[in-house]
Amino acid sequence: MVNKADVEKAYAVLDLDRQIVGIKIIKSKAEFEQAQAKELTYPLAYCVAVKHATKGIAVKMTKKFSGCRGSTRALGLTPPTESFYNGQDGCALGLYESPEIAASVAKQMKFCPPDTYGVMIKPLEQFEADPDVVLMVGDSYQIMRVIQGYSYVYGMQPNFNMLGNQAICVECTSYPLMTNQINVSLLCSGTRFLAKWRHTEVAVGIPFEKFAKVIEGVRLTVNAVEMNERKRVIQAKLAKLGYDGSEIRFNYTYYLKLEQEKRKQRKEVD
Repeated sequence: MVNKADVEKAYAVLDLDRQIVGIKIIKSKAEFEQAQAKELTYPLAYCVAVKHATKGIAVKMTKKFSGCRGSTRALGLTPPTESFYNGQDGCALGLYESPEIAASVAKQMKFCPPDTYGVMIKPLEQFEADPDVVLMVGDSYQIMRVIQGYSYVYGMQPNFNMLGNQAICVECTSYPLMTNQINVSLLCSGTRFLAKWRHTEVAVGIPFEKFAKVIEGVRLTVNAVEMNERKRVIQAKLAKLGYDGSEIRFNYTYYLKLEQEKRKQRKEVD
C-alpha cells in the first residue's frame, strides 16, 4: 500500500513541480475494470499519459488505445516483431548505423512479458494498492538528488541502461520493473516531441518497493549536500510533516568541509 507520508516527504525534500507518477501493469480485464482511473477512449502515447499524470490526471489504457508502437511493445501489450529483433525496424528509423547494431540493442532491451491487458498511470498519492514502478520527472539537480538518496541506502547502481530512445516506456518503466533497478533517462526525441517536456527535464524510474528507502536516503543526505538556501526550504516543508527542524545542519556540507580542510592545510604549509 502506498504510504502517503513517503510521497509527501518526497515533495518536501525534492521541491518537484510535477507530481510523482505510479505505474501499474494490469494482467486481466476484471482487474482493469476495477482500476480507479479514467479509461482512454482515444489513442494516446504512454509517455503523454505519464505527462498528464504529472499534472494530476489519472488514466488507464488497453492495447486498443495505446498510441505508440514502441510503448505498446515495451509494456507487454503486444509482443515484439521479428523485424524489431532482427534490426530492420530500428535501422529503418535512422536510429542505428546498421541492422546489426539495431538488433543488438533490441536483444538487450528489457520488456514486460507480452501478457499485459492494460496499464494504469496516475499520481502516486492516488494509488491504494501498490504500483509497480514510480516515475519522477524533474531537472538534473532533482534527479541527481534521487540518485544520491538511492546510493546512500543501496550503494552504486552499476547497470544504468540508457539509449536516448524509448525513454519513458523502456528506460523508466519496463527496465526498472524487469530488473528491480533504478534507472535514469535523458528522455528521447519522441517523448520530447509528443509530451512537450521542458528541454531541461530528465526522468528517473524506481521499482516501487525501493521508493520509500530512496526518499529517506534523500532526506538523510540533506545535511551533506544541500546549501543553506535549500536547507531552509526543506526544513520548513519537513516541519509541516512533523520532522524535527533541529536535524538540519546549516553552514555545513561535505564539500565545504573539504574546502575548509584544504585551506587549513595551505595555511599550515605557508
